[in-house]
Amino acid sequence: METRRSFMGKAALTGIGGIVAAKTAPAFAQNMGKIKISQLGLGSHSFLGSFNNPPEEMKGKVKCRPYAVWDDAPGVAEKLKQSQGFEKVINDPVKLVKESDAVHVEYADYRRALELARPALEMGKPVFINRPFTSTITDAEEVVRLAKAYDAPLMSASSLEFQPEVAEMQKFAQEKGPIRTYEAYCPEQHFTWMFPHVINYAHAAFGGGIESAFFTGTYNMDLGKWIDEHLPFGTSLCILTWESRDGNPPMIGMNHIGNYPGTFHINVYAVGENKTFTAGSKLFEYMFHTLHDFYAERKIPRPYEAILEQHRALAATNVSRLTGRIVRLDSLGGSDVVPYTEDIRWWVVRNFMKPKK
Repeated sequence: METRRSFMGKAALTGIGGIVAAKTAPAFAQNMGKIKISQLGLGSHSFLGSFNNPPEEMKGKVKCRPYAVWDDAPGVAEKLKQSQGFEKVINDPVKLVKESDAVHVEYADYRRALELARPALEMGKPVFINRPFTSTITDAEEVVRLAKAYDAPLMSASSLEFQPEVAEMQKFAQEKGPIRTYEAYCPEQHFTWMFPHVINYAHAAFGGGIESAFFTGTYNMDLGKWIDEHLPFGTSLCILTWESRDGNPPMIGMNHIGNYPGTFHINVYAVGENKTFTAGSKLFEYMFHTLHDFYAERKIPRPYEAILEQHRALAATNVSRLTGRIVRLDSLGGSDVVPYTEDIRWWVVRNFMKPKK
């Protein structure tokens, strides 16, 4: 399975998980009646490019098309248009929203997520925001408030939330539970990009009710040293404690990220049995189907309360990192934040724009 390191190391970011984006937009006649999805900013994925060259079972059935793209770094939008098959570049993000049916916020500086999403939400248009959801808890809550107020479908997720193993784990929990503990693993090391994978994966499988978070291990926000230089950073662990359910002891979750051999999985320890659930090789195909239904049918895949709780768990993990203590999610204030470094956006743009060798 392709790793984030190999995926992000490709200069043009022209495909995900074997779904390679078309180099030119489809003929105009093929696009009649399709939902126009436009992208705000360069990020860590190229989800929309796959709509021009979808999984085999979706050929001829896609109801959406990549329409316009914007980014404020010189040359980025133009290169995205070419590499992902967008039809046009629009230099004003608000004008882009007005011309589009739905908006895909990829901009790597997630401190601007609310700013970029607000116009589309206020127009009642579906909005996807790439993980992590936002920066502050206040911003996260405002995005959800806008979505509800303007009946604008909202999505922000890890691709792991939509794997078939999620339903298998839910069935396992019913038959063999209650769940005492689990270990969710992501083989890549970056605090704000990778912890959402393991936190959200477990949240989708076992539901809400996270009470507290504790962080230990390596804190890595350096994409260059991790991806470019292949330096070993060790591992990080976010320990989540769930509220007690039906009088049972609280479930404990070990959410583990680190650049060691292995693939995405969850080891589940229930009263009746222990079992490992491993994500397969089609991670991004399940994300494609979910995004397609979100845009085309306005189908919201996860409750907004789940998005907010997952974001709070990530913010609580950061507060724990800073204080060295267990942090309750209900103790957080609006200014508590998911950390950011300027190196993230700088690295993404630099690697996207550098010439191919």
